[in-house]
Order: sequence, then C-alpha cells, then structure tokens
Amino acid sequence: MKKILYILLGLVLLVVVAIGVLVTVINPNDFKPLITEEVKKTTGRELVIDGDISWRFWPSLGLSVEKLQFKNPEGFAEPNLVSLDKAEMSVSVMPLLSDTLDIGLVSLYGAHVFIQTLPNGTTNLDGLTGGEEAAAPADTAGTTAPASETPQEGTTPADPATAWTIAIGGLDLVDASATVRDDKAGTVSEISTLNLNVGKLETGLWVPIEFNVQGKQNAMAFTARGTTEAMLSKDAIKSQLRKLSVSATLNDPQLTLESVSVTADQAGIAIPANIGFSVKGKANDLAFDTSGTAELLVDDTMQQIAVKGIDVATALVGSALPRPKMNVGFKGDVDYNGAVQKVSLANLVANVDELVVDGNASVVLADIPAVRFDLHSKKINVDAFLGGKEGSAPASDDNASQGEAPKPSVPAKKAPLSDVEPDLSALKGLDIAGKILIEEFIANNVEVTDVTTAFAVNRGKATLKQFDAKLYDGTIAATGSLNATTSPARYQVKKVIKNVNVQPLLKAAANEDMLSGKGNIDANLSGVGLSEKRLRAGITGTIAINFADGSVDGINIPEMIREAKATLKGKRAEYVEETKKTDFSALTATFNLGGGNASTRNLKLEAPAIRVRGEGSTNLIAETIDFDIVTSVVGTSKGQGGKDIDELNDVSIPVALGGTWQAPTYELDVKALLSNNKVLEEKARKEAERGLKKLLGDKADDDNVKQVADKLLKGLFN
Repeated sequence: MKKILYILLGLVLLVVVAIGVLVTVINPNDFKPLITEEVKKTTGRELVIDGDISWRFWPSLGLSVEKLQFKNPEGFAEPNLVSLDKAEMSVSVMPLLSDTLDIGLVSLYGAHVFIQTLPNGTTNLDGLTGGEEAAAPADTAGTTAPASETPQEGTTPADPATAWTIAIGGLDLVDASATVRDDKAGTVSEISTLNLNVGKLETGLWVPIEFNVQGKQNAMAFTARGTTEAMLSKDAIKSQLRKLSVSATLNDPQLTLESVSVTADQAGIAIPANIGFSVKGKANDLAFDTSGTAELLVDDTMQQIAVKGIDVATALVGSALPRPKMNVGFKGDVDYNGAVQKVSLANLVANVDELVVDGNASVVLADIPAVRFDLHSKKINVDAFLGGKEGSAPASDDNASQGEAPKPSVPAKKAPLSDVEPDLSALKGLDIAGKILIEEFIANNVEVTDVTTAFAVNRGKATLKQFDAKLYDGTIAATGSLNATTSPARYQVKKVIKNVNVQPLLKAAANEDMLSGKGNIDANLSGVGLSEKRLRAGITGTIAINFADGSVDGINIPEMIREAKATLKGKRAEYVEETKKTDFSALTATFNLGGGNASTRNLKLEAPAIRVRGEGSTNLIAETIDFDIVTSVVGTSKGQGGKDIDELNDVSIPVALGGTWQAPTYELDVKALLSNNKVLEEKARKEAERGLKKLLGDKADDDNVKQVADKLLKGLFN
C-alpha cells in the first residue's frame, strides 16, 4: 500500500516539477507574434498586446494579459473594436489529473467595446467570421490522418464534452464600458460604467450575481443596479432565478424616472414568480407614482403565459388632467395563448377615482388586433368627475355684493360654426366589438339608468348595434352607423323615445322648462360630414314628436285671446295676469330636416277651449325661428280661459313666432286677426262707429265724415 502511495506522490511531484520547469523556462510573451498572427489570419483584424503575458504556478496555473487591443478597420470613429486594460484567469492544477477543468475567477478590467454603423450600412463587425482560407486546414503533406480516417481497431476516441468536467469559479467585470453608434439612424448609445460579479458557475448550485451600470442613449441618461441568485442547468431553459432585486433611474427631457424598483421571489419555466414593482417619475407636466404586484407563470412550452392577481395603483398629478390629482387602478388576470396569439383579461376591475368599470376582455393579435369586451359599471357621473354642473354655484358679482346694481349682461357674440372635419383615420386601424352595461349614467346633468350599449368598429366602419336606456320615467332606444372610410364621413341614426317626462329632461339638459308633458320622439336621420357646420347643413331625415298632457311655458294663449277681445271692444283687458303657460292635451308635429332647415306643416296643439295649428321652419345654422301659429277657440267654457273667451267661439287668432333659439318672440297679429274673421270685423265696425258718434256727435251722420271714417275702417281691416 505504501508503495502505491509513494508512486502517486512521485507522479504528482513529477507533474509539479514539470510545470515549474515549464513556467520557469518558457516565457509566454514569446507567443505574442503567434497569437496575433493567428487572430489576423482568422478575422482579418490586428490584435495588439502592449502589456505582458504572465502566469503563476501554484496553487493554480494563472494567466494574465495586459493592454490588449483588437483593432477596427480604417474609416471608423474609434481605432479599437475591443480594448482591455487587463485580463486574468487561472486553472487549478490538481483537478486536471481527474479530467476536470476547474477554471478559477475570470477577471476583466477596463474592457471597452465600440460598435459603429456607417451611413452606408457598413459596420465594424462585418467580416469577423473569416473567409474560406482562414477556415481551411493547413497542408500538412500527409503528416496528419484525414478526418474521415477511422481509428485503429481497439481504440475509442474520447468525447471531450463528456470526458471532461468544466467548472468556472466566477466572472468579475470591472469598469467595463461600451458604445454603440449608428450613423445611419443618428443614434448613440453608451454604457459608461458596467460592473458585474458572478459567483462560481456550476450546475446545481445557486450562484450569486451582482451588477451596476450607468449610461445614456442620445439625451437619455440611465442607471441600474441589482442582485439575484441563479441556478444553472445543463438544459439552459430550466435555469432559475431567485431573490431578484433591481433598481433604476432614467432622465430624459420629456421623461424622468426618479426611481424604478422590481423584485421577484423566484423565476423560471413552470415556476410561479411573485413580482412587485414601483415607478415614480414625471412625464412633461404629469407626475406619477405607480406600484403593483402580480404572479407570473410561464409553462414548459412557453406558449402559455399567465399573470394572475394583477393589482396596480397609480397616483397622477398634473394641470392637464381633468382633475389636479387623480388615482388610477387596475386589477385582474391576464392569460396569453401563443398558439392562437390571444390575450385574455378576466376579473377586470379598472378605476379612475370614483369611476369603476369591471368585466372581461380579449385581444387576438394580428395585423389589426381584434379587441372584444363585456364591461359593466355601477355608476358613471361625468359631471362630478369633470367638476361640471353638479353642485356648482353661480359666480358672485362684486358690485352687487357692495350694494350696487349689477351691470346688464351683454350677450356674447356667437362664434361662427366650424367646418373642420374631425380626424377619424384612427378608426381604420381598429377592430373592436363589445357590450357595456351602466346602471346609472350622468352627463350634462342628464341622468340615464339601465344603459345597455353594444357597438363595433371594424376598419373604419362603426356600428351602434344597441343602445337601450331608461330616461326620466320613459325609455330610449337607438341604433346607428358611421362610415369613416369615405371623406367626409357618412352617418345614419335611428332613435325612439317613449313616454319621457319632458320638463325635467329639458331642465337638466338646457336649464329650460318651456315644455312639459309625456314625450315621444321618433327620429330617422342621416347625413354627410361631422364638422359643426356640416352636421347642421347636411343632416336629412324626419323627427316626429308627440307630447301629451303637458303645457307650453312662456306663452299664455288664452290670455292673448282676452287681449284680442279687449282690443275689439276698444278697451284694456281687465284681469289678473296669469302665469304665461298654455296647457295642452296633445302636441304633435313632424319635422323634415334638409338644406340646413327643420320645417313642419302639421304642428298641432289641442288644449282646453282652444286648438292650435301651425307651420314654419327654423334655420339650424342661423338658429332663427319663423313659425305661423293659428289658434281657434272651441265652443266650451271649461278649462283654461273659461267664459271669458266664449264670445270668441269659432274665431281664429294668428300668432307669429320669431326671434332666435336663445331669444324667441311671440306676437299677436291683430291686423290678421281682424281681416281673417268676418264676425270680429263686423263687431269691430259697430264698436268703431259707436265710438265715432260719441266723439263727433251729430257730425258723425255727415256724408263726408262717414266717407273718411269708412276709409279708416277699411285701412284697419285690409
């Protein structure tokens, strides 16, 4: 046994002595010409080693190289593709005896890489693979057996990949840097400092990794640092990470990231990773602070990616926002199916402050992504969200508060209608379809409940398939379409409103209460162009209205009848002024739209004691009104007006409606009243003759006076 030990010890001693002699006798610097020549032959580039090549002997065979430069061809901005201040590597001696290549720590100091693309597309990486001559073996005149020659019988060639075990003690990259310059694209990316420390690279063990880097791309500067542990596997795809922690910053004229943080407990194929992240920064005038968590799982085939339990919250601050401060949140699960290129969102809950939407959605990735969704919201109050009408108080007048009379308001000059068409080109790149349910929706003070909307946008064509809602004790249903593939765009809308309580709707929408009752509206409209001017000038179709059991506020037709009666008698109406309101049991009309006008020939109003018929038009562009209304008194003393208007039974009274939408006018046409009603004319003549007799006495019977009086009466009635 001792002999065997002595023999082994002798062999080891022999190896040690041999290596010692090798290190002592052979100077590695003598190999510089050979190394540079081989590099030149293989790559066509020059390798310069200005420093020494040295090695050490024990306990590991170490090698170091200083001042190494791998040259660029002429015409590039920097002379070197790669430069290196110093490189060190060592190999353990004893493991070599057992077919183990145990490489120690590999250290690189001051490494710099420069890559450039010239304006013509040429790069300093071109041609590094070498030509056929470099790849072809040298002519050895038969001294080496051909590669195809089979080994002698009884010998088995060793497979280096299986015969040797290779281990690397680690990698240390100190003060490295890199520059990537693209003159064709006009970009420059730089890594000014990179430090990387990797522990012993050995399969089956957790290897610590630490890095820090800083650099810039054009005007954008960045920093990053992080730590993790990696377990390497012979099957690289099965490698894992754990205890990942990365932080970063970014500074750009338009974007500043004060802090970015990403953590993960573990990561790997078919291993769930719990990820946390936070980002704080500013984009132009918008400040944001985002944080979130999620669980990431990638299956063995890498075709299924699931992100479960996403919970992201963002605080926004900026003057361009609808509110100075806003909170945005997102929760849900995301699944990606690579086989069908589909992303699915489930259990979605998204909120912007108090506006909350939940539901599901999916996206099929294609040349135009196909988006499908089914969403729901309990309440959306646009007015409250935008700080609109709800709860707003009228502005105070400083003069009025000091006891002075307020100055009369001057109506603002109406701005001309815009004829600029909206840009709808984005619709051509959309494929969206879905359904939205909103339990309560408030906008412009109008409240709508139980809203169901289904619509689709497909390559420039939008379709409103369904819009159903409850509106002030009634219902509304609408469908429509928009074709943005033509210019200007074309549209079509059908809308049916039933049994809507009109007055609270008008009060909420326009702060007007001139009309009350139960309203039904049936609209069938189409048009070309969506600019403000073309919407009014180019719209065509019909709007049929049917209101019941209501009133028209602002005009009291029975009161006007009493004024007419008093006028006929040459007296002033003696009565207490009533509210300017005309009750009706039915108000109907059909408006025809076209040429910038909305006109009707069948306006009808049926009220107690009176019947109203009318026709006319309103100019949608100038916003003017021109209607002729004829009121007839029916034979009844009941209802509004009572006995005071019985005497005008079967008399037609014309009223002219004019003015503008903002300031409508109502006038009793006295001349038309008298000339169109013979009974009234006869009564008026008698009253006029009686008045002349009282005024002129006996002279009233004079023929000349009678002729003058007759001319005056004819002028009054004709």
